[in-house]
Amino acid sequence: MARPARLFAALLALATLAGCEGAQLPGVLAGGAEGSGAGAAPSRSVAPKPPTRLTVSGVTVAGPEGYCVDTRARKGSFVLLAACSAISQSPEHPAPGRMGLLTATIGKRGSGATPVNPAQLEAYFRSAAGRETLSYAGNPATVSITETATAPGIFLVALTDSAAPPQPELGEARWRGFFTVNGRLVSVALRSLKEDPIGRQAGLGLLSEFIARIRAETAG
Repeated sequence: MARPARLFAALLALATLAGCEGAQLPGVLAGGAEGSGAGAAPSRSVAPKPPTRLTVSGVTVAGPEGYCVDTRARKGSFVLLAACSAISQSPEHPAPGRMGLLTATIGKRGSGATPVNPAQLEAYFRSAAGRETLSYAGNPATVSITETATAPGIFLVALTDSAAPPQPELGEARWRGFFTVNGRLVSVALRSLKEDPIGRQAGLGLLSEFIARIRAETAG
């Protein structure tokens, strides 16, 4: 249970990241589990499973299998997903094979009027100004771009950041992705755990799966 505990600590730190728009949560579960009826044998209560999707401004955010939405970290257009078992602190709930923190930020209406331009984004993130935006410390010298990848309408970048992360449980490796859906630019990210790192290619694959789920869920 050590990995979910470390992931839960990282969740609390990343919950400070912000956005600012309204959202609709399908099937939100409020409050704790109901107590057992009178005369029932005592049993350990199980927290309700967190939701697996969240709709923000017409874009439905859903993660790969084993990932759920942390509704406590929901801030406007910012959505955070992690292992369902880490969010609920219940081993009865699923956990993904590759543990990390996934986030999505939904752009304003019209921000995705044109598809992303991979060549333009690659040039930007390899520049000092682009690496500055990626650095936890706002210092381009802490960021190294390790790989970029493209697919139709998608740009992905893998990087390492030697600056101190917002929570010590997080590792140096990070992945960012950009795509458009329903006329909005969507920025997604994957953060690896320090003591349970995700390989570069595995991270690109997981982020690509995240993007595919968002597109499929949004299309209905």
